[in-house]
Amino acid sequence: MSLYSESKAYLLRKLKEAGVKSKPYTAMKRLEKSQESHVSAVIFDKETLARNGSKKIYRDQQGAQKKRRKVFDRELAFAVIIGDYSDDTVEALFEKFLESLDRGIWVNGNFVPIEAEDAEWADEEDSILKARVAVRVMVTFRGGLYRDTDFGPLTNIEIAAVQKNNGEEEPING
Repeated sequence: MSLYSESKAYLLRKLKEAGVKSKPYTAMKRLEKSQESHVSAVIFDKETLARNGSKKIYRDQQGAQKKRRKVFDRELAFAVIIGDYSDDTVEALFEKFLESLDRGIWVNGNFVPIEAEDAEWADEEDSILKARVAVRVMVTFRGGLYRDTDFGPLTNIEIAAVQKNNGEEEPING
């Protein structure tokens, strides 16, 4: 799966784990038209990209040595919205949601850190929602776009000497 779909599915799962009863919205237009007072949503906000040239050497499952290059840093931000009748209910759901967030998730063999940032609270006069109280928190997934490459074969190499860490030389022919 992709970073976007894994991230979105993760947040939807965490809202359910926090105790949100209704099906979370995933589109702002549907959320705005909603007449529910007990409401939740996971809305994609933005993605930022930046070039990155870092490299990491690893071994695959067959034991072959590979090089993984991080071509781009990708940061995906989602707005998670929880709304209800009372402050206490919203705060309880919000705290359970935050407590349930892991430090990160694994996407295609790469660890993607998760950060919760910038919570905004609104009451019924400040909100477009029918809920009396709502909280909106931004959750950012800091992943990347990677390219794996093999190491080139070593050919025409002649070993002249092998030296141990203590300075002694090893015989070349064994």
